[in-house]
Amino acid sequence: MNRAGAESMLMNLYRACDTEHVQFDFLVNAEGDYDEEIAARGGRIYRIPRYTIANFFAYRKACREFFDAHGEFSIVHGHIGLPAPIYLKEARRRGMYAVAHSHAQNYPLSPTEVIFRAAARPVRRAADYFMACSRQAGIDRFGAEIVADENRFHVLNNGIDLASYRFDEDARRALRHTMGIDEHAPVFGHVGRFDPVKNHRFLLDVFACILKREPAAKLVLAGKPDDGAVRAYARELGVEDDVAFLGVRDDVARVLCAFDVFVFTSLKEGLGMAVVEAQASGLPCVVSTGVPAIARVSDAATFLDLERGAEAWADEALKKLDEKPARRDAYIENVRAAGFDIETSAAWLQDFYLHRAQCRR
Repeated sequence: MNRAGAESMLMNLYRACDTEHVQFDFLVNAEGDYDEEIAARGGRIYRIPRYTIANFFAYRKACREFFDAHGEFSIVHGHIGLPAPIYLKEARRRGMYAVAHSHAQNYPLSPTEVIFRAAARPVRRAADYFMACSRQAGIDRFGAEIVADENRFHVLNNGIDLASYRFDEDARRALRHTMGIDEHAPVFGHVGRFDPVKNHRFLLDVFACILKREPAAKLVLAGKPDDGAVRAYARELGVEDDVAFLGVRDDVARVLCAFDVFVFTSLKEGLGMAVVEAQASGLPCVVSTGVPAIARVSDAATFLDLERGAEAWADEALKKLDEKPARRDAYIENVRAAGFDIETSAAWLQDFYLHRAQCRR
C-alpha cells in the first residue's frame, strides 16, 4: 500500500466509508506507506509472497491457506490483476463474494504485456462482479460482454476529497519559497511515478522547447523516482538546473497549487486521475490522447496527440500559460458534477458491500 494511483484511491475510499459498517483489511506482499494509517483506522494488514508466475503453486497454496484461516470475510475486492484469477478463485471456493477491479487500459504490446494479458484473462471466470475506473479499462481487462452487463459491471469513479484540492494562494507561495522558485516564475508541473508509460523523457523534451522561449520557466516533477534515468536525461538536455524532483509526496493537492500549467504525457492510462486532480486545483492542462476522455471534466484540459511532437506540445503549454483562469477555485464544481467526489463514490461502494454481504449470508 504505497502512494500510487490504485492505492491512493483505495485510501480515499477507506477514509470516506463508515468503519462502523464497513471495514477494510488488506492482503499485500510488502510493507507500504499507508500501513500506519490503515492500522490507526482499525484495518488489519496480512502478507503473502509476491506472485511471480514461476511460483504459481506456492502462491495458490498461500492464498488457499489464508482464506481457509480467515473465513470471516464477506467480500474480497481484488486490485492486483496478474494473480487475480488465483486469489479470487480461492476466495470464492471459501464462499466469499469476489470482485475484480481494473485500474488501467491495456498498455502497448510487449513481451511482458502479452504475459500479463494471458495470465490475467481467466479472471473473467473467477469473479462474481467487475469494476473499473473507466469503461475502456473494463473492456480491456474483462471484455465487452461483461462490461455490457449492468448486473455484473460498474464504473467506480476514482473520487477525491474535493475540499483538499481547492486552490490555496498561501500554499502556492510557501511551496515555491521552499523550492527556491520565484513567485512569478512560470511553473510547469507533472505528478506521476517515474515509469516508462508516464513518458518523462518526452516531457523533458517539451520542457527543453519551452525553456528556449521562456528562460525563466521551471519544471516540477512529483512521484516515485526511478533509478536516476530521468534526471540523467534532464542533464543530457541541459535543463537539470531548472527541474525540481520532489519525489513521493503526501501533499499533492498543495503541490498542485504551486504549478501554473499541468503537462501529462502518458502513453496510456486507465483513467489519469492526476489530470482530474489538476483540474480540481484549477490548473490549465495539456494531456496526451493516451488518457481516456473521461478525465476531461472541464474546459481547462486540452488533449494533444504525442505524435505532434515536442514543439507542438510546448506551443500548447505556453498558450495555456497565457490563458490562466482568473479564479482557480472555480473548477471544483466541474469535478463534482463529473462524478469525482469521493463522498459519492464511497457511498455507492459502501451500499454495494453491505448489500452483497447480506446476500451471502
